[in-house]
Amino acid sequence: MHSSSWRVGVLFSETGVTGAIERTQRAATLLALEEINRSGGVLGKPIEPILYDPQSTPSMYRELAVKLCDVDRVSVVFGCHMSNGRKAALPVIEAREALLFYPHLYEGFEYSKHCIYTGATPSQQSVLIVDYLIKNYGKRVFLVGSDYVYPYESNRIIADLFLSGGGAVLDEMYVPLDLNGTHVLQIIDRIRRARPDVIYSTVVGDGIIPFFEAFKEAGFDASKMPIVSQSTSEADFDRMAPRVSAGHITAAPFFSSLNRPQARAFVEKYKQTYAGLPTAAAEAAYFQTHLYALALAQARSDRPKDLLSALARVEYDAPQGLVRVDAATNHTHLWPRIARVDANGQYEVVCDPSVRVAPDPFMLKSRLGMVQSTSNSVVI
Repeated sequence: MHSSSWRVGVLFSETGVTGAIERTQRAATLLALEEINRSGGVLGKPIEPILYDPQSTPSMYRELAVKLCDVDRVSVVFGCHMSNGRKAALPVIEAREALLFYPHLYEGFEYSKHCIYTGATPSQQSVLIVDYLIKNYGKRVFLVGSDYVYPYESNRIIADLFLSGGGAVLDEMYVPLDLNGTHVLQIIDRIRRARPDVIYSTVVGDGIIPFFEAFKEAGFDASKMPIVSQSTSEADFDRMAPRVSAGHITAAPFFSSLNRPQARAFVEKYKQTYAGLPTAAAEAAYFQTHLYALALAQARSDRPKDLLSALARVEYDAPQGLVRVDAATNHTHLWPRIARVDANGQYEVVCDPSVRVAPDPFMLKSRLGMVQSTSNSVVI
């Protein structure tokens, strides 16, 4: 512990294939820290961020995690985006008995006592979105993703959910993270041949935009056959023309269009300082920083063991709704929603169950439906 401040690592990319969305996570983390420090910090001390740019490169997440822990002597790190970055950094965090706060949706099926998962798992979004798609578009799905762990695992779960609902997977393909025009044309050609009801995409990073643009240019009608993607956010749609983005669908606990006082205040404060709109990943980065501060105030210590115990006792009224960390899984109770992009390129929420969903990262209960959360109990 440092006597004059609480030091934390901030490990989000400013450059590379996921730089656009990770910059929103970095910005939201700094916004939360500014709010906390302006209010007097925690126990009279400010939280001091130590920031590095891992450049969307897994090996650099690992190298910079080593630097944060061994050189900067931090015990808490906020960061990582893609699962390959998390999987590169987490063994470093674990070996040094530190704590990683990870604010992004991921494929689930993981637990570490040294990681707090504040993004959604498939149990909190995929179950809801597959049910919505089958009811509103059809049961025949085409799967496409980037070539790394999250798309493979996410698509496996999506395929299982479609099959459980009487659906069919027509085709499945993967493309490089740095996909080129040839890869995009291959996707379009296979969609045309498969003729699905929906396309479920786990393409990430800079490849998202050329894929959506090619989809529009191919003459496909998103109102009848949308691209559905949990890995596409405001940071991506802001870089597309509305005619390209309109009609496509995503699921997330937070959208910048949410009509909650906390959401409106967060969006306004974010826009005053940073360009563009905050993403769901940014909102997770924002609220996890506030959860950390609440736990730190209770624990009166930034030792991970003390923070973990305190995190189980605190809740925070986030832009999406009241959130808390589940002590048994280190995952977070969240509020899943589904939105469709309108003609102006804005998210229109089309499905809002208005329930907080308990984390079920190993999908032990979720095939029976979403597991609703309450402040004091969890019920099926």
